[in-house]
Amino acid sequence: MVVDHIIYTPETTNNWTNAHNQTQKERPWAYPRLVDSMNSSQLEGKLWLGDEMKKLEIKPKKVALLGGWYAHYLTSILIEYLDVELVMNFEIDEDAHFVSFKFNRRYKDAGKYRSMRKNIMFNALMPAKALEDGEDPYDVIVNTSCEHMFPMWKFREINYNLEDPLYVLQSTNQKEYCEDHINTVESEEELIDQARLLDVWYTGRKVLQNGFTRFMVIGK
Repeated sequence: MVVDHIIYTPETTNNWTNAHNQTQKERPWAYPRLVDSMNSSQLEGKLWLGDEMKKLEIKPKKVALLGGWYAHYLTSILIEYLDVELVMNFEIDEDAHFVSFKFNRRYKDAGKYRSMRKNIMFNALMPAKALEDGEDPYDVIVNTSCEHMFPMWKFREINYNLEDPLYVLQSTNQKEYCEDHINTVESEEELIDQARLLDVWYTGRKVLQNGFTRFMVIGK
């Protein structure tokens, strides 16, 4: 099955309509960014990620989504197409954390989606005690926002205790588009170097509908 669309059900409609209505009512200052998150290029990049993971027959159980914003597109793709059992969105922004639960209510209620406010570049995803207590580690780490944060080698140093997860990473070379783009790259190879990947499963680039070039790498 090619991953080329979101599976949009009546339940999805209810969740997403509620996300729009409640954000406008309770956090109107956050609404313009919600609208920005729903452009065609945002969806195009996430569908590309899901499609390549599907082709590689990657079947994760527990996914850590780093800086996943509202996680509306990607959570649906990971659960509906790849049968992921849990998507955990680590998001530092309080508004995004709030809105993500509205978009993903159906998955949250089913125990398949969670969100935690955490700066993942300064705090470990799983403290040692969680692993000692037998909590399942994340088998896939997804970061589609590498341009917004420190290089992924820093994340890997902090999370040395993770059990060899697979990394799925995206970044861009667009420096001027957003002041939050503090760590853009010029190629897939630069993204690989930043993440210190030694076992590369996939590399590629895609020019999205907004004209931006997006790079993606998958590996360990």
